[in-house]
Amino acid sequence: MVIVYESKTGFTKRYAEMLAKKTGLNFFGVKELSKVNRDEEIIFLGWMKVGKIQGLDKLRKYNVKAVCASGTGRTAEPNTDTVIMRNKIESIPFFYLRGGCFPLKEIKGMDKIMLIMFVNMLKSRKEKDEKLEEAISIIENGFDGVNEENLTPILEWIATR
Repeated sequence: MVIVYESKTGFTKRYAEMLAKKTGLNFFGVKELSKVNRDEEIIFLGWMKVGKIQGLDKLRKYNVKAVCASGTGRTAEPNTDTVIMRNKIESIPFFYLRGGCFPLKEIKGMDKIMLIMFVNMLKSRKEKDEKLEEAISIIENGFDGVNEENLTPILEWIATR
C-alpha cells in the first residue's frame, strides 16, 4: 500500500507526510504517479474545491482503497454524502481532514478574484451564524487546521486491514 496526494498549497502534502511517517508507507505526489504500479493499493489524499476532490480523477484506473479530502471547514462541505456522491467514491472509505488556506492577501490570480467574490457574497448575507463568520475569517486571515489527531480515523482503518 502507498499514499498518493494532490496538494496545491502544502496542507494536504503535510498530511501525506504525517501519514507516511506514522505508517511507514511510501508517498508520492500525483505528478509522480508513474512510479506507482496500477495494482498497488492506494490511499489517496486530495484537497477540496467546491466539494470536488482535486487530483482524484487522475487515479480512476488505479487501485484506490481509501480517499481522504482536506478542506477548511470543520466538516466536509457541503456535507459528507454530497462529497462522496460528487466524487463517485460510494464504494470506498472516505475520510475528511481539516486542512487550511493562506490569507487572502497572499493568494494570487484567479483564485484571489474568486475568493474575493465569494467572501463578498458571504458578507452580504443578512443572517450570519458562527459557521459563516468563521468561513469569512478563514478566507480573509488564513487558517492552519493540520493536526496529527485528524489522522486517527484513517489510521484506525489502516490497522484493521
